[in-house]
Order: sequence, then structure tokens, then C-alpha cells
Amino acid sequence: MTCEPPPDVPDDWPRPYGDEIEEALRIARAALSDDSARPATQRLAAHYDPAGRGAGTTFLELSPVAPTTVTAADLHALTVLNAPVNALTTRRLLDDEDTRADIKAALARLEPTADLATADWTTFLAMEALSQPIQAACRDPWASESNPWVTAAKLCARKRPRLFPVRDNVVCKGLGLFGTSRRRLGDRRVDWQVFACLMRDRELVDRIDELAEQVRTAHGVRCDSVPLRVLDVALWTWLRN
Repeated sequence: MTCEPPPDVPDDWPRPYGDEIEEALRIARAALSDDSARPATQRLAAHYDPAGRGAGTTFLELSPVAPTTVTAADLHALTVLNAPVNALTTRRLLDDEDTRADIKAALARLEPTADLATADWTTFLAMEALSQPIQAACRDPWASESNPWVTAAKLCARKRPRLFPVRDNVVCKGLGLFGTSRRRLGDRRVDWQVFACLMRDRELVDRIDELAEQVRTAHGVRCDSVPLRVLDVALWTWLRN
């Protein structure tokens, strides 16, 4: 199976393989299903329960939500997803003028409502332009190998939640996009294309909407209003065990 038409990305970008997309779609459907010993409705209800320990809607809704720049609230939101933010990273993201200017310029190229399902090559380039300064700001200069891609991915997701999936070890390994013989280190550009294919699958998106409504009616719990974020939660709660 392939994603037709494939995401419109720059010509020199790596592409996901057809079997990677097929496997990701299979896993996503399983993660969104109630036909298992760990039904999606129950997992999401637990995660989004405001009286529980899950991140819930706090990650995206913690105020102030400032679409044009990085704020202290954004860094606080990262801790909700257990993403470490040390003192140096904090100073870089909040005080370093050059870093902040690069991030602000990149954010200006991405509309807050931009959606991964309809992203074209200009959108993907702008996503990469945002990811680079954020990941550089999160890098530890004293570590022999510093690749803070998880923290950077989560901050990008906080700033543009309809575009950036919350990529971490659990989800990327579970989808076969990281830590495999083919994708030993993974590549965010490939990951974005795979998630774009998932969000362009009409049945999958309909199921996400249906699931959020089931959680609300059966458990009185409100999920995120962003379908990509609900998919993130469904995948993470499914794959972590």
C-alpha cells in the first residue's frame, strides 16, 4: 500500500517506503480500536481525565498560548509530557535574541491552523526551518552525543499542533520509524510524511472524531480538539506497553 498521491515534499527529501506506511496505518487502526483488551475509549478517558495524572488537554491548552513566539508556558507544557528542559535550554529559548528571532521567523511562515493532511512542499520546508533552531537550542554542548529530538518535536507540536506529531521513542519505534535496520536513527522528514498519510486517510480521521465523542459521552471527559494530537495519545497509550 502507498499513500496516493504521496505528500508533496522537496525533491531531495527521503521518502517512506510503502510497507512503512502500510504498517503505520495498521498500527494506528489498532490503537484507535475498542476491540482489544485495552480499548481506545478507556485509554483516552484515563489520559484525558482532568483528575488523573495524564497530560490531558493541558499540553496544548496551558495558557498563555502564543502562536508567534516561544514562552515560559510552552516550556512548562513540555514538562507535562516529561520532556526535560534544563537551564541552558531555557535561557536559549527565552533570552537568546538570535535564537528567538530564528524561531519567530519560522513560526511566521506557518499559519497556526495549517494542517499536516494538506501540507505541501513549502509547508514541509517551513516545518524543517522551525525544527532546526528549536533542536539546536535544546542541544547540550557538553554531551558527547546530544540529539534532543524528542524535546524539540514536542515543542514544535505545542506551537503548531495540527502540523507536528508528538514524535518520541515510544511512537517512532512502535511504528517502525526508529531503531530498525532500515531506520536506525530515524528521520523527522520521513516521520512527517507517514503521519501526513495517516491524517489523509478518511476512515482513520473519522474514527478519531468518533472516538473523541465516545470518550465525552461515555466518560464525561473532553479530548483535545486537534485530531492529530488525539492520534498521538492513542498511539502512545497503545504502544508504550
